[in-house]
Amino acid sequence: MADFTCDPSYLAPTAFKVAVDREKYPNIQFFAQQIQHPSMDLNPVEQSYRRIAAVSLPGDTLSFGTLEMDVLMDEKMNVYQEIYEWMERLVETKHRANTGRLYREADTLSTYCDIRVSVLSSHNNVSRVLKYVNAMPSSLGNITFASTQEGQYITFPVSFKFDYFELL
Repeated sequence: MADFTCDPSYLAPTAFKVAVDREKYPNIQFFAQQIQHPSMDLNPVEQSYRRIAAVSLPGDTLSFGTLEMDVLMDEKMNVYQEIYEWMERLVETKHRANTGRLYREADTLSTYCDIRVSVLSSHNNVSRVLKYVNAMPSSLGNITFASTQEGQYITFPVSFKFDYFELL
């Protein structure tokens, strides 16, 4: 008999859960239906060399794509409202002096939040965590209302920019 030292279990596409800041954004984690983990690119440096057009050398800069989620809409649209108000607050904070609004405690919510995607094992235990550091929403997508859809729930896309991600 062969002795297998590695785990032959494969990752299921539905084995994940999302957590943002539970106190500030309690609805996002319960309604994320799909997540697209972004790309990570090492930007090479082109070095000229005799009789060769260019040689690529490893660069010193990493760039990250956008974290994208498809979020399931709840009947009261709470999750949509959380992201909408987050994005609105990002713009409004810069122009607060011109609005005449009074400073309120609710306006002090953070611009950035860490987003954690917990990858679950076949036994629903956390096997790995993807942590997106200093994330903020960059796009709140379309909502499609259609009377012809049968049994399908409404989802909408949300995109987040972040500084970097960690594998925990």
